[in-house]
Amino acid sequence: MKRISFVAAVALSLLMAFAVQSATKPAGTLKVPAGLALELKIDGKPAAVPTGRDVPTPPGTYEPASLTCGATGPGLLKGKTDIWTIKVAAPNWGKIKEIPVKEGETTTVDAGPPFILKTLVYKSENGSAGKTIPFTLRVFGKAGELYDLNTFKRGMAQAPQVALQVVDEKGTVLTTGTLPYG
Repeated sequence: MKRISFVAAVALSLLMAFAVQSATKPAGTLKVPAGLALELKIDGKPAAVPTGRDVPTPPGTYEPASLTCGATGPGLLKGKTDIWTIKVAAPNWGKIKEIPVKEGETTTVDAGPPFILKTLVYKSENGSAGKTIPFTLRVFGKAGELYDLNTFKRGMAQAPQVALQVVDEKGTVLTTGTLPYG
């Protein structure tokens, strides 16, 4: 009986020592601003990081698995709002390709708006419809991350196509149209 009590006491001591050690493990803090939904690769699997608050995180360097930027805006029905979202076109993470978390420090994921819209214009072509100028729109976040326009949504549905106007230097509208996704 004394032997069983001794073994139980040793086992309990080890458990308590492990609990104290794990409770005092060094940690840093990771903060994801509200409006960003970030998943990090943890052991090769995506793990969601809570937004809008400081999250204790073991020190290390983390790689994003996904990043979605969301905001509320005008809805389809008058007086209603919708959630608008757009996702990063992985692996175009910009400066957040690696997210370092250091012991005792707070790392804020500084991504998302304000967005920068860049237009890539290609050499003009002559076709059956006349002269055309192909171009591509790119949406970049403040960390240089590239967003995929094909993931732009209003609520659960694909957002409406982008409307455009081509104007001359005087402001005269030369043509109007929409940009298809893809």
